[in-house]
Amino acid sequence: MEFLKNHYEKIVLSVVLLLMATAAALLVVQVRSVEEDLGAFRKVIVETGGQSVERPKSNPYTAILSNANPPVVDLVQPHKVFNPERWLMDTNRNLISGKDVGVAKLQLLEVQPMQLKLELVVSGSAERQSYLVNITREYAQKTIDQRPTKRSVTLNSTNYLDAPSKQRFIVARAIDGPPDNPTVTLDYQEAGKDIQKITLTKDKPFSAVVEYGVKMFYPVEKIAFPNPLRKDVVWERKDSPLVFAGDTNIIVEITVSNVVVRAVSNDKTTTIPLSGSPPTTGAAKP
Repeated sequence: MEFLKNHYEKIVLSVVLLLMATAAALLVVQVRSVEEDLGAFRKVIVETGGQSVERPKSNPYTAILSNANPPVVDLVQPHKVFNPERWLMDTNRNLISGKDVGVAKLQLLEVQPMQLKLELVVSGSAERQSYLVNITREYAQKTIDQRPTKRSVTLNSTNYLDAPSKQRFIVARAIDGPPDNPTVTLDYQEAGKDIQKITLTKDKPFSAVVEYGVKMFYPVEKIAFPNPLRKDVVWERKDSPLVFAGDTNIIVEITVSNVVVRAVSNDKTTTIPLSGSPPTTGAAKP
């Protein structure tokens, strides 16, 4: 037992070498056996003039392929391997194609001209006439400021329309004609804008479009702009942010027939028409 403990590595090595030698000998015998079998097969095929196996005829299959006229594989469109399509999930957890989401689906429902209106009102007796101007600012940000307001006018007297800031005012620069039907020339000052010269009579009020408001809708997420829950905002204006489809678009221009929005994510502009025409997307800024 002591001998096995001291020399077990040599014993294992000897057994392995013996097995390898046996395998080599068996391999030589097996090779000879295969060579004999191949020699017999060669003798039958070559020396006795044996015939080779007949190949199957391919003509019928070739004719079928020729008549099939398969279509040309288009790897551009609508192939999805090289042109993968983005899929998103709507609020109801329904899958939506990437082509059916985003600013391309934004709808312009209505465009509203917002005007500045001034109307001259003559009151009082024939001996003592007084003049009032009804002022309507449809473009004011707050709905309370869009309501008509009345201001009295006297020659060269400044009447402030916003007493705290004193940035908006009217001044009657001339009052001509008969007292009961005068022609009043006003200076109208809007905050941050140039003074307007406005002429009023009882029969000829003044009106001018200052800007436009819009109502829009994003049908994928069923988002209305402006939000109907916001009672203080009836129309979206220029510079209003529209948040939908995981991005924010800023209204940069409004005309009587379309709206131009700019995506905050890439500065790409898109024109949304009032009609059913598809939106027009511009190039993104680098």
